[in-house]
Amino acid sequence: MSAAPCPPPMAVPSIAALMRRVSALAQLSPIETLVLEHLAGRQQQHIMRAELCAEGEIPKPRIMVSGWACRQRVMNDGRRQIISFMLPGDTIGPLRQSPLPESCATVALTPVVTVDAQALLQAACVEHMQHPGLSMAVRCMASQQERWLRDQVVRLGRRSAYERTIHLVLELHGRLDAIGLAPSRCFAFPLTQDVLADALGLSVVHVNRVLAQARRDGLFELHGGHIVIHQLECMEATAPDPSVHPPRALGS
Repeated sequence: MSAAPCPPPMAVPSIAALMRRVSALAQLSPIETLVLEHLAGRQQQHIMRAELCAEGEIPKPRIMVSGWACRQRVMNDGRRQIISFMLPGDTIGPLRQSPLPESCATVALTPVVTVDAQALLQAACVEHMQHPGLSMAVRCMASQQERWLRDQVVRLGRRSAYERTIHLVLELHGRLDAIGLAPSRCFAFPLTQDVLADALGLSVVHVNRVLAQARRDGLFELHGGHIVIHQLECMEATAPDPSVHPPRALGS
């Protein structure tokens, strides 16, 4: 199946994706919404391939508001394992004070904008009684990231190459759709085959074959840094897993 590439979605203010993610996880008061809005004034820009947090560093908490990054471990011989992908709304470093150094590096895969999350940490963790919505959202965000890490373990350990690829695409679609960045099943996909190989534990040649098979099966297509999903239900049947769908806010 072939189709014209979908146009990139309209740019949204960088803080909007973060606002959507947090608001979907908990009901916020007007004051809590202001806490998030004030984060927009604490932005820092990072170029592609910049190291957002080094392995062994004790990180200061920051939140991605635009761009893509990954957490990775590079072995002595240069081989790399990508542990997880980081999208707008994800945290760099723990959202709770921790004296432990990072066990892997965080690297920008595209130009990235982050915001200082100290104010959110203060509101959600130290002043949690005054900001119960933010406190709930931060706990849910931490739970989501832990679940995505477990998904990666299962993906690498028990899924075929074809299932791994489809499952990862489903996860990324679900995460981006939850923050309004996957309209009409079309979304940015700035991942090279080398990056996919390092994330899926496959060779670049194998990744190329799997992507070609998915295209022949009519599941999805890649066009100039964007992906178009044609058969979402078929993909979900091929790599079923309820955790690829983001959790709903309590009470929804």
